[in-house]
Amino acid sequence: MSGRRLLAAACVFVVGATVLLTSCDSTSIATGSGNGCPTAPGVTPTSLNFGVLYPTTGVDTTTFTPYRAGIDARLGLANSEGGVQGRQIQYTWADDGADPRNNLVQAQHLVDYSKVFAVQEFSSSPQGSAAWLHSQAIPVVGTSDDAVWAQYGNMFSYFNLITASGGSISTWGQYAKAQRTTKVAVLVAQLSPRSEAFGAEMAASMRAEGIQVETIDFDSVNLNMSALVDRIRSSGADMITGVFDATEFIKVGLQVRAAVPTMKILSASGYDQGVLTVGKQLAGMSVFTAFLPFETPIPAQKTFLAAMTRFSPQQEQPANEIALTGWIDTDIMLRGLQAAGRCPTRQSFITNMRNVTGYTAGGLLPQPVDMKSTFGKLTVCYSFLQISSNGKRFVPVGPRSLCGTPVR
Repeated sequence: MSGRRLLAAACVFVVGATVLLTSCDSTSIATGSGNGCPTAPGVTPTSLNFGVLYPTTGVDTTTFTPYRAGIDARLGLANSEGGVQGRQIQYTWADDGADPRNNLVQAQHLVDYSKVFAVQEFSSSPQGSAAWLHSQAIPVVGTSDDAVWAQYGNMFSYFNLITASGGSISTWGQYAKAQRTTKVAVLVAQLSPRSEAFGAEMAASMRAEGIQVETIDFDSVNLNMSALVDRIRSSGADMITGVFDATEFIKVGLQVRAAVPTMKILSASGYDQGVLTVGKQLAGMSVFTAFLPFETPIPAQKTFLAAMTRFSPQQEQPANEIALTGWIDTDIMLRGLQAAGRCPTRQSFITNMRNVTGYTAGGLLPQPVDMKSTFGKLTVCYSFLQISSNGKRFVPVGPRSLCGTPVR
């Protein structure tokens, strides 16, 4: 993982469990912004420093390496084009170990010690720091897979998969219906609020389209695969779906396919070239994305891939879902900094970014995002793909995006 070449000079500091990457020039995180602007943390006349919070240790480590490559690519391109408001954009990162308590500790460290202007998160534990960051009026951008992203007005994401208000959307049910699905087994990992919340959404979506549903809870920590497969088979379902660790879901899918070869699979994760290495066993498996996939030939994807090759060559497969997520999250950060003006303050970022309309991440999103009207609401538009019959590629299904409606 490399962000070092974005900085003119770099130093690595180890503070407890946190590894901080920051400029050797102490002015890069000074509080005075100069040029007649009021002081703002992380801002100088020539640079702006934000924080990145994600796990480099713990259970989620492998999924976060390409995310940072996406950050480096987006910042590399932006800085090569002059930065934002004449400032080069830099970042300091901290490891939360995918633990809510450490998520809070490291967020506080970034804000209070490193004096970052804003925070970007790609963590499975954002609930640890969300309330505190909101109380401090710190702008936060990142990937929304927890209800807190739809709860606090200082947090910005390009989609909401889960909200605190409940409800669902018809999109997944519409897709399943088009695949001639009659009954869906919704797999829910026990003791996982995220899996439970999404399972409820998926079940409501299916029922809204007249599809039968059976929810199957299972212990993902002590997984009894044969017992789970037996429950799925006896349910009479012709599709399985759910949201939990992609690797585990693929294992379940393979075992279910071995028992029921005609079983349809709809996964919230798994859009990854690595999945294609298992061969034909997962042919026809469906995945959905909150962005236009790589198989959609658009200029924005070409820009992303070129920047990955130029600024993140360490990423062997630039067409990577997690890397693209890092790119889009960082693009939101840059858009917010642009909206904050020549003399950026945290409040001007929050206020002005919340008023942004028509945001598309340069054309990567299936539908323009209005940061105010869509706040706190479930995203209704997704792109769907299936693994080809020979198991070697993903194939877009239907229109570029399928947009449903809210359901209760």
